[in-house]
Amino acid sequence: MVSSKIKSLIMGLLLVCTFPILGSETLSPYEMITTSIDLLEIELGDEVNKKRLKETRAELYSIIDESLSPYFHKRYAGRLVLDQHWVGASGEQRRRFTEGLYQSLVESYAITMLNFDISKINVLPLNENLQNTKKTTVKSEVDYKGELIPMNFKFGKFKEGWRFYDVRIEGVSYVKNYRNQYGAEIQENGLESVIIRLEN
Repeated sequence: MVSSKIKSLIMGLLLVCTFPILGSETLSPYEMITTSIDLLEIELGDEVNKKRLKETRAELYSIIDESLSPYFHKRYAGRLVLDQHWVGASGEQRRRFTEGLYQSLVESYAITMLNFDISKINVLPLNENLQNTKKTTVKSEVDYKGELIPMNFKFGKFKEGWRFYDVRIEGVSYVKNYRNQYGAEIQENGLESVIIRLEN
């Protein structure tokens, strides 16, 4: 078990090494995911700490947010989820929905990460020329109780650089899942009702 002092030292060194390039357009999608997972492994810690974090959700969600937010394109994900409802939404509704959706993603991703052994996530190298494409997928495998679970991150190239906008675990897309769920709710109760529920 890593002592808190050593953990703090490692974390400090890692932050020094990564923060200057978090917003850099030269950071590759592969590097973004490996950096994010490295941070999660340190922050989530061992099973004892994970059990504690289950009871302190605010701290858990903060850890997940720190590992995702530098690399996740909230607005694009929100637009994909709202689909045809995006056009009719006001700027303020788009902003509120996007923030609520992101928080929902953080909470879902947090539970997933608590159930996985982060040290057993294998991020597969990207074997393509990123200069000639605007979208790519970073694939990874998680050894969950002896079974390899695919966890893939869909990336797009935006003005901010590469950012991911969807996570697929065992082929299930967060974006598609939320689009179906919220689309049905919007049809029945309206967009504002869905936004209010997300905010509460």
